[in-house]
Amino acid sequence: MSGFFMDMTMTEFPPLLDYRLDNGLRVILIKNEKAPLVNVTLGYKVGSKDDSFSHKGFAHFFEHLMFDGSKHVNRGEFDAYCSKAGGTFNAYTSFDQTIYHTTVPAHQLDIVLWLESDRMMQFGVQQIGLETQQKVVSEEIKQTVENQPYGTWRVQQGKLAFNDECSYQWEVLGDRAHIESATLEDVASFFYGYYRTDNAVLVIAGHIEFSKAQSSVEKYFGPLKKHHDSIKRNPFSESMKKTGSITIKDAVPLPAIFVSYHFDGFLTGKSIHADVLASAFADGKSSRLYNALVREQQLASGVFCYADQREHASLFTFSVTSAHQGIGIERLHEALDKEIWGMFREPLNEHELSKAINGAATGLAYHMQTNAGLADFVCNQTMFWDDPKRAFTILDTYKALDMDEIRGVYETIIKDKDAISVNVVPA
Repeated sequence: MSGFFMDMTMTEFPPLLDYRLDNGLRVILIKNEKAPLVNVTLGYKVGSKDDSFSHKGFAHFFEHLMFDGSKHVNRGEFDAYCSKAGGTFNAYTSFDQTIYHTTVPAHQLDIVLWLESDRMMQFGVQQIGLETQQKVVSEEIKQTVENQPYGTWRVQQGKLAFNDECSYQWEVLGDRAHIESATLEDVASFFYGYYRTDNAVLVIAGHIEFSKAQSSVEKYFGPLKKHHDSIKRNPFSESMKKTGSITIKDAVPLPAIFVSYHFDGFLTGKSIHADVLASAFADGKSSRLYNALVREQQLASGVFCYADQREHASLFTFSVTSAHQGIGIERLHEALDKEIWGMFREPLNEHELSKAINGAATGLAYHMQTNAGLADFVCNQTMFWDDPKRAFTILDTYKALDMDEIRGVYETIIKDKDAISVNVVPA
């Protein structure tokens, strides 16, 4: 694989400048002259875990609202400015962050910086924009959760995994009723609480000159207000974790089970090990779950395993969908448990470990092939680890993993305890 990231040695960094404006905004500039393009990524450290209990889903709601007008940019004009500049844009929200990406030809950098600084400067969404995005997000929740086959299992997972005082209990999309009843006063309050310079990381990656980019950043973001009040965060403690089991009926063709285990938040350093374990269990047709449950026993039509990484508390999840209606959830649980506990009897061999490490590392490297992917990952490492250069040493960590480390992390995840189990059966 060739490209900006894979052409470097493991410990080689691209030209990078890291500094902070007087108002608290963290700025990372990365030079990549392989194409005459530049990506501007603006990340806010606010996700669904920062939603209030009466306004679940606001972090994701803002991902939509921020494209519907700001102080000097009217409704629909953000799209128009980007299109005229030959650019593309996107955004996403997770449990812990909200990220905005825009990629344009390098000479159009100032337009993007102006647009983003205007969105950060002052809340500018009007009532018509609020109502429009309420309908959009409400429909998204209906289509992807409420009316989607197997769509509600994650909602049930959150309720089983965390107690009522924990803001990890709800999904990123939140509560449709809370979105539909939101007022301009509600959303403006959320904006001024989290969309601020000291809660954001600005990453510019691409064909840039540092001095010119710095001047432009200072021009557009330098005048923004410096905040002195603290940022409100919902509390989290280990006592907020819990387990349980539920069986729900849904309009699905086949039974399916979703089994999760708590493990530490990603700041503890176990996230890489968990990604490798998930890859070993279910990545590809030679993985353990696919080989045992789909190919050999023919009990399942599909399997997956993934590490749901969150800042304070993550979930390691297995899923098995029945091969046909005659195979019920009890049989699926029995077969899955055998594979989960079988990892202790037969740990990963060298081939499995190598394949899983390569798979996880390749996914990361592929993500960082573009300016947008590079800026996204650097933004994440800066926001949570306070270290943008960490993005370029992660592959070293993958390469250094050994069997004992992987087994040790697995033992901390799969303990002799109850799992979080959501069973979905045909209505």
